[in-house]
Amino acid sequence: MSEKRVITLITDFGDKGGYVGAMKGVILTINPCCQIVDVTHGIAPQDVEEAAFLLYNVYSYFPADSIHLVVVDPGVGSERKSLLVKTKNYCFVGPDNGVLSFVLLRSEYKKVWEITNSCYLLPEVSATFHGRDVFAPVAAHLSRGVPAEEMGREGKDFVVLKDVEPEVSTGVIRAKVVYVDRFGNLVTNISRDLFTREVAERPFKVKVKREVIKKLSRSYAEAGEGEVVALLGSSGWLEIALKNGNCQKALSAGKGAIIEVYLS
Repeated sequence: MSEKRVITLITDFGDKGGYVGAMKGVILTINPCCQIVDVTHGIAPQDVEEAAFLLYNVYSYFPADSIHLVVVDPGVGSERKSLLVKTKNYCFVGPDNGVLSFVLLRSEYKKVWEITNSCYLLPEVSATFHGRDVFAPVAAHLSRGVPAEEMGREGKDFVVLKDVEPEVSTGVIRAKVVYVDRFGNLVTNISRDLFTREVAERPFKVKVKREVIKKLSRSYAEAGEGEVVALLGSSGWLEIALKNGNCQKALSAGKGAIIEVYLS
């Protein structure tokens, strides 16, 4: 297997300090030939759900055999496990705190290992920086062709976040905002497939806070100035947006806000 494999990074470390740099240094020391891609280090601090959602939205755009490393880890130093997940085309490395929820729930094929083999960790493992001492070296060794099976024991129990999937009942889909982008658009956990299957050709209305939307727009451009619209965004999720404005501020609706789709 080529040592030039891609390793992606998603963290909540921001752009200050040397945390990301330290992780990259560990990776490149073990495998100088790998290609490191920064997806984002701007995850809101300790926001495991946001990281899980963004990971799911981007991972499949990378070449097969890419390794996705995610470190949003409020439980570092606790008894939480460290995981390696392998799907048909990708590997994922991160803490067992729900950060891999969308991947675990939506992958038809997967194997999960608990990382326990200290041979593939740094010699001294800090209680506060597993990103550098556990996850980075494991990702780097994987990129050099070390089999996933060598990293630890196969596991069946892992943490999955609650309310990842919407609640579907007769005549209504109850969901929530799982991500707010930099434009203030409210991205929900209603997938394109779910919306298309449940709504089909039926009349519907989307309710968020005081706003009720009775049609689905194809693009932002279809809306009138200052109009709140519902549309299926580029990542395939139902989102609520304000034409040329910030929907989050206009509706006072942020992450976790309840979204309801009523069907006639």
